[in-house]
Amino acid sequence: MGADIFDLVQHSIVLSDRDGHVTRWNAASEQIYGWSQTEALGKPVHDLLKTRRKTAPLIEQGLRESGSWEGDVERRAANGVVKTIRLKCVLSSPNEIVETGADITDKRRLEEALSRAEHRYYNVFRAMAVSFWELDFTAVGGMVERLRRAGETDLPGYLAANPEFVRELIRATQVIDVNDLSESMFGRGEKEEMLASLEPYWPEASFPVYAAAVVAAVQGKPHFAAETRLSSIDGREYDVWFTACFPPEMLARGKLLIGILDVSADKRAKTALEMSEERYRSLFHFLPVAMLQVDRRELAEVFLTLQKQGVNDLQMYFKEHPGFYEYAANSIQVIEVNQRAVELFRARSADQLMGPAARVWSEARETIQASMASRFSGAARFEAEMKIRAFDDQTRDALYVAHFPEAYEREALGLICMLDISDRVEAQTKLARMQAEFAHAARVSMLGELTASIAHEVNQPLGAILTSGETAIRWLDRQEPNLGELRALAVRTVSDARRAGDVIRRIRSMASHGEPELAELALNDVVEEVVMFLGPELRRQAVQATLDLAPNLPLVRGDRVQLQQVFANLAVNALQAMAGQESAASSSKPR
Repeated sequence: MGADIFDLVQHSIVLSDRDGHVTRWNAASEQIYGWSQTEALGKPVHDLLKTRRKTAPLIEQGLRESGSWEGDVERRAANGVVKTIRLKCVLSSPNEIVETGADITDKRRLEEALSRAEHRYYNVFRAMAVSFWELDFTAVGGMVERLRRAGETDLPGYLAANPEFVRELIRATQVIDVNDLSESMFGRGEKEEMLASLEPYWPEASFPVYAAAVVAAVQGKPHFAAETRLSSIDGREYDVWFTACFPPEMLARGKLLIGILDVSADKRAKTALEMSEERYRSLFHFLPVAMLQVDRRELAEVFLTLQKQGVNDLQMYFKEHPGFYEYAANSIQVIEVNQRAVELFRARSADQLMGPAARVWSEARETIQASMASRFSGAARFEAEMKIRAFDDQTRDALYVAHFPEAYEREALGLICMLDISDRVEAQTKLARMQAEFAHAARVSMLGELTASIAHEVNQPLGAILTSGETAIRWLDRQEPNLGELRALAVRTVSDARRAGDVIRRIRSMASHGEPELAELALNDVVEEVVMFLGPELRRQAVQATLDLAPNLPLVRGDRVQLQQVFANLAVNALQAMAGQESAASSSKPR
């Protein structure tokens, strides 16, 4: 009779002895787990259902300490499907355990899907480098509806002719929520202060844009975008690209979502970006920034394990475990991209970017290692410049920004933003090249000013070499050449040749047109080399240079030739400044 009652219950009921062997198994258990009562009787319940290893000891502990346990467990049915069971176990007698279970697999799946969607929305809304506002449009809808009932059929014309009515619409629009960038851009540090009317942020000159957005919403358009000018709460004005999205499900609740992108800097630089209304169809897919949604949950679990094992320096761990980076990069999955990302990578479709993120980062191992190390140390954000290889095999420069929601103990569904900066990097390279050319021209110009001194400096060793050669010939013409004198002459010839070579080497170094070579340098050595180079000119102008150099100066990082040029220019300027003075003997003390 008891077994029949058990079979009427919709929940799984399993009775087992104190050792966990099944003694009763109702019809619901057979339906949920797929094992018949005959197959289940006498079997250890946790072995039969493959109860998760970490959960079974907890159940035993709860029964032992309090006589009961309840919670959610994962079990494997007869067909191999893993199910989530909401389980309650009670020790009904010293030798009998009663457990009841409900299959909540579908419910849990829906909960996880909802949580993932909420995290994606939060990541986009909060972390993006775009100002986002959620507005209450309810009162505006009522005002427009009353206007239409009064017989007004030309809404655009009415709004254009009645700016005060537009002001009332703006005043009736209430701010529900803003993201962090909106607070810093338009507020004064207090979010609550901004959760009021939209009026303080909308100058009168921008009323037509607001009116056009209202018309677009009333006409049922999916979005509206335009360039306009908005004001912060304390009066600062910005040139912005304004986007309003009108999802039907939000409009039905009187809600409106707007995005604001500051284009002031672009206008000043006359490099205004082309922005299509299509980019603003939704928060994620049509913003003017390449965005990739990534799933880092597997790597986040690995990071926790490493930290528990005592790993503190991930960069060192990369060096000690060469294969770990490949695993880490491939464990991160790209699960969604927007249209701008497809364009940045020259992909045929978004599908080409899906899957392991290692493909996206093929040219930026060091940057991604630094990003992972930043996340490992607890940072919530990482930013750096990096190289990317597009699907057309071209390498481009990009600004890479990664957001780590797990730093806030949320699910590790992160957001990556990438901005093409190839033109900027190319301009910087050209600027550096021009600077190097100007520096070379300056060095050549200075050498031109020192031509007489340089010629004198070179002629001295060359003259000595000529004299030594002529003397050697005369000694060789004697019947008995003096080998000792000839050897001495050869030594002097070699010394003078080296001296001339040193002079020429210094001149070539100053006149060289190579790329700057950064190295650790001792400034005292550089100064001494400059004084040696300028020695002939100093002697020609009867100037004595005395060095008073501080000892034990730290090394500096720089280009030796460029630093020599700086000190040489200072010395030459000083010589020229003293040229007109009565006393030609002066002292210069470079430090």
